[in-house]
Amino acid sequence: MSLTLGLNTALSGLLTAQRGLDVISQNVVNVNTEGYVRKVMNPESRIVSGTGAGVQDGGVSRMVNEGLLKDIRRQNTATGALDVEQTYYPRIDDLFGEVADNSSIAHKLATLTSSFETLATSVNKPAIQWATVQSAQDVADQLSSMTDSLQNLRVEADRDIETTVTEINTLVSDIHDLNQKIVKNSAIATGTSDLEDKRDLALSNLAKLVDIQYYYRTDNAVTIYSTSGQMLLDNQPQALTYSASAVTESWMSAAGGQYDDITIEGGTTDFGPQVKGGKLYALLQMRDKTIPDLQANLDEVSQQMTTTLNQVHNRGTSLPNVSYYYQGTRAFAKQGDVVPAAGVNSATFYQGTATAITNAGGGSGGGGYGTLSFSANTTNPWQINLSATASTFDSTAYAIGKTFSIAGITGTPDSRNNGTYKVVGYTDDQNIVVEKVNVRQTIQLDGTDDVVIATFDKDGNQLQQTTLNEIMQLDFTSAPNAPATPYTATTIGSGRSLADLDAKGDHDQWAVNEVSAHVEAWLRKQGYENASVNLDSNGKMVVDMGQTDTSLAFRDQTTSDPGDDAEDATIKFDVNGDGISDETVQGFSNFFGLNDLYVNTKAASFQDSTILPDTFKLSANRDLQLFDSTGKLGNTIVLAKGSTLQQIADTINTQSRTNESAALSASEWTLDTPATISVSDSSGTLFSMNLLAGAHSLDELAGKMSQGTVTASVVQDGSNSRLRLVDARGHALTVSISGGDISGSTLNLGQTLDMTPTQRIQASVVPEGSGYRLRLRQTTGDTLYTSSSLDGQSKNLLSELSLDRAATGAADGIKVRTDLLGAPEKISRGQVQWNGDIKRYYISEGDNSSALALADATESKLSFNSAGGIYAGKYSLSEYAASSIGVVAQMSSSSKSRLEYQTTLNNSLDFQNTSFSGVNLDEEISSMMDFQQAYTASARVITTLQDMLETLTSMIR
Repeated sequence: MSLTLGLNTALSGLLTAQRGLDVISQNVVNVNTEGYVRKVMNPESRIVSGTGAGVQDGGVSRMVNEGLLKDIRRQNTATGALDVEQTYYPRIDDLFGEVADNSSIAHKLATLTSSFETLATSVNKPAIQWATVQSAQDVADQLSSMTDSLQNLRVEADRDIETTVTEINTLVSDIHDLNQKIVKNSAIATGTSDLEDKRDLALSNLAKLVDIQYYYRTDNAVTIYSTSGQMLLDNQPQALTYSASAVTESWMSAAGGQYDDITIEGGTTDFGPQVKGGKLYALLQMRDKTIPDLQANLDEVSQQMTTTLNQVHNRGTSLPNVSYYYQGTRAFAKQGDVVPAAGVNSATFYQGTATAITNAGGGSGGGGYGTLSFSANTTNPWQINLSATASTFDSTAYAIGKTFSIAGITGTPDSRNNGTYKVVGYTDDQNIVVEKVNVRQTIQLDGTDDVVIATFDKDGNQLQQTTLNEIMQLDFTSAPNAPATPYTATTIGSGRSLADLDAKGDHDQWAVNEVSAHVEAWLRKQGYENASVNLDSNGKMVVDMGQTDTSLAFRDQTTSDPGDDAEDATIKFDVNGDGISDETVQGFSNFFGLNDLYVNTKAASFQDSTILPDTFKLSANRDLQLFDSTGKLGNTIVLAKGSTLQQIADTINTQSRTNESAALSASEWTLDTPATISVSDSSGTLFSMNLLAGAHSLDELAGKMSQGTVTASVVQDGSNSRLRLVDARGHALTVSISGGDISGSTLNLGQTLDMTPTQRIQASVVPEGSGYRLRLRQTTGDTLYTSSSLDGQSKNLLSELSLDRAATGAADGIKVRTDLLGAPEKISRGQVQWNGDIKRYYISEGDNSSALALADATESKLSFNSAGGIYAGKYSLSEYAASSIGVVAQMSSSSKSRLEYQTTLNNSLDFQNTSFSGVNLDEEISSMMDFQQAYTASARVITTLQDMLETLTSMIR
């Protein structure tokens, strides 16, 4: 019995040594396998019934230091982010270049300065004029090209985000599969060490992509969370979803919703802001912070350059070039058009479900209005006094703030008075004060400022001259000021009435249409019968002398006195006709953009606040009104004291949404069949209304659909009209229309109107530099205007936030004015001058004052706003560009240094880990020899016992 036990004991030693050699063999052959961890077989004594019975495999141990592994993975997260930075920063560094590089923006700006200086010495040389214009375009091209390159990098980063999300999902799925195998093998006592190696490798790779924390459950499965607490893997993997954007523009941001959220599959919470490290974090930062900050620097220098040079260029003249035509660049809202001297006997009032007030009958309570008259309001010229000979204006129905529509007025020009009105004053039941929903925008000269308007012959000699303030006080409707061919209601021009030609107040608030009408009338009075000054269909001022041999020029002065000091007039612009200035601009021609050097329409659709801390809160209750060229958008927005930037943005987005029709060229239809119109919000139907078969107009619909919290109006969009609905609570509205076949059309009323929920304004809070901006964007690219009421300290929302026309997009698409590129001789070189001897103005072919001023403007210290990583301060254009280059160089160098340090740290940790967990061939050979000797000894024991057994067997025989 003891021989058998000894034989079994020796056999156990043989098998255990064999197992040890197997483990060593695995270690040796995997010495270069990534993620492989050294294994150690742990022999242990085998005991049977309290008696030693040899040795057995006590299990294979992985030589792992979990604490060290966690440190390595934390550092992998940092390295993953820095690796991404060093993929992008060198390319950004190359894009911005060195200050002294010929291709750098700083050098291009310095070259532009030199070009202006050269022009000042040779104002009439065509080659110099061409070179100067080309130099200006080179700067614009460089800014646009850099913008394109930066946005291409953002596109690349966005696509890398999508790829990285896919990699994260793959690794998490792999770890989940390995978890299941490890749990299963542990349950049946099958080895799990090689599976754990693979899982550890996957965890390390995952840590490079995103910051993680992980825990081991009792069954040895691993649970993974992000460091912010978002679960990535528990019993099941939580897959992330993301789709990259097809295109990227400079204004786009994740905060503004232009990029998809990274969400857990089936969820709505954005995982992106929760990411704090790894490759994914660096890519998000590159797309949403780093590159946008650099773009903000380009936009800021573009904005300052455009604003400054345009202001100077608008003062200038270009003799011997004849300046007879100007195309403005500022787009105005569609001006409210009312004929004030109208007496109407056929019209219909529409106001919700109330009985339409018509000319039929008389007396109060809805009988009739008798004769309806429109007259100008002397206090506020943009408003109209509406009077009726019969008492019809109920104090409740026509209370201040109520809206109604008038339709059915016929004839020229009285039909212009059809439209949607808002009550702004209630006198009695026969007299109310109203204004059209599309209010008139006004300008006002500050103090004693004035604008000389003068015409010159081809030699620069003055022909006629006046001042803006002087002609605005003249009545051009009758002698002695009426032109040779007097104006009529049909010849006054689009969007204007004869009342626009009436005498206005001294330095008063003048409607834009009144200014254009008076300037045009004065020119025609001087004999320029074909002269035209008016807003075009895009709302931009066009000035045309009507003949090509006479120059028209403007000279701003400190007073109206002939020859007084030339100085840009201060123009106060009232966006919404409430009598309060909303914007101040220096220079009359500059305000309209009549002689701009640079043009760029993209930036006009944005308004940004200054950079504010994330702790910002409104100091007082504020309000805000939003406008584009179609008029007011949404409600007057009330913002509570203490509101954060995000709360302000959310409120604006809620209160500015509308429901609008398509742009309609026709505003009247005849219905062959009745129609039913229903207006609903999320709670259900608000109201329904029926239209009988017959003739109907858009103004009628607006009046009838103004019910409850819903206000409807007809707004002008270019040469077309739109029906616009707004809910006073800011609720999203849905409009459904059934029936209503239109005579002579294959479309019914619903298809024709095509009422659609519309968000013309989008507010967002975007990160930039050391804080955040509130950004407002007109979503169709139209010009955006804002207005806010002043408090007792003459402060409002615009001043508290420094909310103003944004630099956003200024570098994207900037270019020299097209006609200047084709005709460089139009570049400003001189200015309107005063000859004190003969007491007349003149322009000179050899005058270089504007050229010198342009050169000086590029070198002068300008007040730059905070943008990106550069704080507000005074810089020249070249200095600011050089600072932008310096910021890039510093960021790139810092990232490179941090990566070098991180690489050294990682190498040190890897060395420690390899020393503990890696395979050392010398150690493995030594262990192999030990197991070989044990194996040999066990075999020798078996041989000896075999001999003893044979001897015993022989004795028995």
